[in-house]
Amino acid sequence: MLTATYSLVAISTEQKNARSILFRLKQYIHSCWESLHDIDFSKLESAFNKLAQFDTYCHERKVEMYVIPAVRGATSELDSLLAELESMSKHGVEILHSVQDQLRHAVNRSAEKITELCKAMEIYCDNLFTRLTKEDEELLPMVGRLLTPDEWFPIAAQFLSADAEHLKQRHSHSFASI
Repeated sequence: MLTATYSLVAISTEQKNARSILFRLKQYIHSCWESLHDIDFSKLESAFNKLAQFDTYCHERKVEMYVIPAVRGATSELDSLLAELESMSKHGVEILHSVQDQLRHAVNRSAEKITELCKAMEIYCDNLFTRLTKEDEELLPMVGRLLTPDEWFPIAAQFLSADAEHLKQRHSHSFASI
């Protein structure tokens, strides 16, 4: 039972962190086009780069790396939900690719084009907020009901291993500058 509790707490913490980062990113994007006459195109590119980094982070979350693969195929209801979540992820990636193309080819940096870019980035954020909400309200409760304490154990072990590896990488990076 402790492994299930640990796993759910770890996932919950990660979900809250993702929501917090996404909220700040959306505020940053909104600030980019709040006053179009003072728009800084490099700030827009920075916002896009932060979204792309965040997208990578999202695909490396414990839910995506360990929980979803562990429960895939468990029930048709769950597989339907996983397909929907995957579709939302693909849609988000498509939005990011579109924004990247628009940024790359943005010869005309008119207020209209900048507004389109910012709105597309906000749509990406809204899409991801929706996905995180579905995970919190539908996926995680379903997974919690499906998995036995014995089935949680290898998932929790993967969490601990991933956390240890992440900590090791952070340590090696912090000492690299010495």
